[in-house]
Amino acid sequence: MTKITVKISKFLQVTGIINRTLKSSQIQKNTVVKICNTLALPTLIYKCEIWAIRETDKSRITSADVKIMRITAKYTWQDYKTNEDILSELKINPVVKKI
Repeated sequence: MTKITVKISKFLQVTGIINRTLKSSQIQKNTVVKICNTLALPTLIYKCEIWAIRETDKSRITSADVKIMRITAKYTWQDYKTNEDILSELKINPVVKKI
């Protein structure tokens, strides 16, 4: 397994725990996004400046990020929302731009 694959799986584990813990409908979406950015995002982008990122890696990182944001925004893939729509609704930038 490559380092990027390991980082993505750890990112998905942490964000999964966050989303299960904060599943209550009383918690606002922007609060969950802030917690994910504080706790999970550093797990993914730690030492990213030494990565040699290919297009496939960018695609996998974007997929992992949008997967979690879909869950946070309470959308499924069947809701026909584009990735850009979800990211603009939650007012966040894609993770790939932070790398």
